[in-house]
Amino acid sequence: MVHVDVVLVLTTVVFAILVIIASIYFLVYFQHPDDKWVAWFPKVIVVLGLSIACYNIFLLPLDVANQKGQLDAPGKIPMTQISIAFYIVTVIWCLVIVPFTVFFYEGSDEDDGDQKSTPSAFGYALKWLVPILVFSAGVIAALYWFSGYADVKATRLTGVLTPGSDMSFAASVAYCGRTTNVALTGFTQCYRQPGTIHASVSVLVYIVAIVSFVGWVLFSIFGGVGLVALPHDWVSQFLHRPKPITANEYKETKKEIGRNSVLLMEAGKTLNEELRAANRSGLSGRSWRRLKNRENEFRKDVIILELHYRTLEDCYRNQGGNFLLQLGLFIAGIIGSILSLVWFIHIILYLIPWALHQNPYHPFLNNFLNAVNDVPFVGTVFYALFSFYLLACVLKGVATLGMKVFFLPIHPLRVGESLMNSIVFNTGVVLICSMSVAQFCTLAFAKFARYTSNQSIFGVQMQNLRGIQYGYDAFIFILLGFAFLTGCYTLYRPRHKRRENRLSFQV
Repeated sequence: MVHVDVVLVLTTVVFAILVIIASIYFLVYFQHPDDKWVAWFPKVIVVLGLSIACYNIFLLPLDVANQKGQLDAPGKIPMTQISIAFYIVTVIWCLVIVPFTVFFYEGSDEDDGDQKSTPSAFGYALKWLVPILVFSAGVIAALYWFSGYADVKATRLTGVLTPGSDMSFAASVAYCGRTTNVALTGFTQCYRQPGTIHASVSVLVYIVAIVSFVGWVLFSIFGGVGLVALPHDWVSQFLHRPKPITANEYKETKKEIGRNSVLLMEAGKTLNEELRAANRSGLSGRSWRRLKNRENEFRKDVIILELHYRTLEDCYRNQGGNFLLQLGLFIAGIIGSILSLVWFIHIILYLIPWALHQNPYHPFLNNFLNAVNDVPFVGTVFYALFSFYLLACVLKGVATLGMKVFFLPIHPLRVGESLMNSIVFNTGVVLICSMSVAQFCTLAFAKFARYTSNQSIFGVQMQNLRGIQYGYDAFIFILLGFAFLTGCYTLYRPRHKRRENRLSFQV
């Protein structure tokens, strides 16, 4: 009879409920007032998507608690099946649910008039989603057919057995080299032959691996940018916080913002007409990309103008804003700087030697997590702090590069002002990167995650997949490279220049 750890199961259920509550709070905290009692479908998608992303992160500490550092799980929870199930749901959410929701509301925006045409929006979503799914399925099927194997390095031991007095047997490298062994079971002769085992991988694991690989691309780029940009921006916002201004300064600046807003409104009307005409005529190719790039630039100008207006209101009406909130942001920036520094040290000491197939210089955070894990929930809290900080850095990297690279879409999260399409977009980014962050943490905390099913899935099967195993080694250096470039850019331009007088659209 299997005895399941009831306390661990109840704790997991409580954590799952708390995650759902936190996801709902996140949605309410960031949503725009116009979406307060409408758009229930994307809200459900966001809450479930954020919850799944959090569950992906928390699977590792649950796995550690279930294993308790032993090869045979004392908790008896089938973590391998549970982990694969959550990762498959994540794949479905990333490839089907979130894209369909985004395309659906883009289709609603393309409809003429003020009323949304649901059938038209549904057809628009399917028009874009079906080809993407067919293409993705074809690519994954072809890759699996030709390279659906894990090449695991192993050492083959061969020799002539000598029975011991108790007739037991234990194969060990320590027996190699023995010439005679009477008291203990061993080999009279032993040969060690290094080689590679070619093990087939299940289709489900391979699909998860491919989607996770895409998440690694996003994580290594945007996460590297965010590790530097996030704490820097928090500290910079405090140092350059709004200062009180006079009534005359307020009036003059407001007039300038008003003139720019008029230009943007007229440019927006022209752009909207061009987008509708392009949609009706089926415009594609370079012309369509050029039009979408103009739309991205327009959105960036609107975001910057709104930022300047909110800053102006804080300077005059709030006389600089709430100092305690600004001080809290500064403290968060200091904590973020420490977390980023700790991650960089851990990557240098532990992950870079691993990527070079050498022994790590020092376990660093592994020792820390193993030490605090003896206290209930403390290890989980610190693990969550390190892992969710990486997800926050990814979102910051998306916003930072989106404002500087013209062809990237921009969907910033602003407290109380984020529209549902922006929240859904960021949910998709968090979801697809949650698996790569979970894999990154499993590799970074390998000694903390020993004997876990996550280590078997990420560290053995996915990490040794034929054709992409070397990509994981490269992603470590890509992440550090983007962090270094962001640091250099920050030192070169410590404060972003304002673009009050710079508009992409002139009428």
